[in-house]
Amino acid sequence: MRVPTVGTDPSRIPAACRALLSSRRFQVVSMSVIVLNGAVLGAMTFEPAMRVASEFLHWVDYVCLAFFTLEVIAGLLSFGRRPWRYFRDGWNVFDFVIVVASFLPGLRENVTILRLLRLARIVRIFRSLPSLRLILVAAGKALPKSAGVMALTGLVMYLWAMIGWIAFNETDPEHFGSVGKALLNLFQLVAFDDMGNVIRDSMAHNMWTLPYYVVFILFGAFILVNLMIGVVLASMEEAQKIDDEDGEIHADTALLLERIDKLQTVVEKLAADQERGREFTPFR
Repeated sequence: MRVPTVGTDPSRIPAACRALLSSRRFQVVSMSVIVLNGAVLGAMTFEPAMRVASEFLHWVDYVCLAFFTLEVIAGLLSFGRRPWRYFRDGWNVFDFVIVVASFLPGLRENVTILRLLRLARIVRIFRSLPSLRLILVAAGKALPKSAGVMALTGLVMYLWAMIGWIAFNETDPEHFGSVGKALLNLFQLVAFDDMGNVIRDSMAHNMWTLPYYVVFILFGAFILVNLMIGVVLASMEEAQKIDDEDGEIHADTALLLERIDKLQTVVEKLAADQERGREFTPFR
């Protein structure tokens, strides 16, 4: 792809930037730089690596920052005379903020904030990989919908913990000495964390804890958890539909902007030809 210079034809720069950002090779390079930045950030946590290659690691970090800066600039130029449209996308705003903040004098001197900014660059991998971005969108949509399931789970656990405290408080105070201990015990069962030892320890004090645990596991650990999984799967399908619609809209928008740029180029050439025609007078 040949990128035009500013002095030759500025109207072709937005189309060239859009073609660059949407090209497969550039996306692979962008993801590679993100992975490289993450590896460098991890290497900076090792003291031997910092003693041996501190300057090199910082130099690579600056190169990664320069690449991200050029990517943001290309994104702004891709919208031509309407660069504010770049900020309509939340991911673009995120990229712009972490890149600009890396150059602010007050933030660069703060070691903690600078490390957080470097760490935030790795999060950009969600944008480079559509599958990860889809999972992130689905998780955001699943949180409001899962509030009812979470409330039902908490209510069932609290009621079952109260029943366990009433029934086994005296025989098994280690697991049912209070509602808090009973809730912690039930939460461990929901997470399937060392479930066999928990049941055996309680059965050593009282055999009736076995049906108590079995009923809770069947309802709490299976039914409620499967309800949560169903909510997440429904959110994944909804996020997939939205992603497909956004992809179609972005493709149509890019095509429309490209046609507008071509039309603008033709109009400017016609205007230039008309101006030269006015200046040319054969009879003087």
